[in-house]
Amino acid sequence: MTVGLVAVLFVAAALVAAGAFAMVWRRDAVAALAGIPLMFGGAGVAFAGVARFSARAAAAGAPPTTRIVIGVSGPPLGQEAAVLFAVVALAAVAFGIALSVRAAITSSPDRETRR
Repeated sequence: MTVGLVAVLFVAAALVAAGAFAMVWRRDAVAALAGIPLMFGGAGVAFAGVARFSARAAAAGAPPTTRIVIGVSGPPLGQEAAVLFAVVALAAVAFGIALSVRAAITSSPDRETRR
């Protein structure tokens, strides 16, 4: 079974759409932040897929040489972008958790009775 660029882009679009749907569907901001990692994951999948297939196309279009090329080598720009998106999504999740903890602390009944 071979996977083409179109299939990779469909998976990426589905992840981005699911993340956008999760952000729009939720009423509170903390729950809406749960869709951000899905959207960043879809963007990472798209970058990695495009980088993979563009490197393969560049290797196929290169003039033939006497050396044997075992694998497609090139700069892993798509993978680097995917890792960057994963780090940003992790930061967004940490921000959402911090917001929920702060909201729980400020709305606790013990805090109101102490005033």
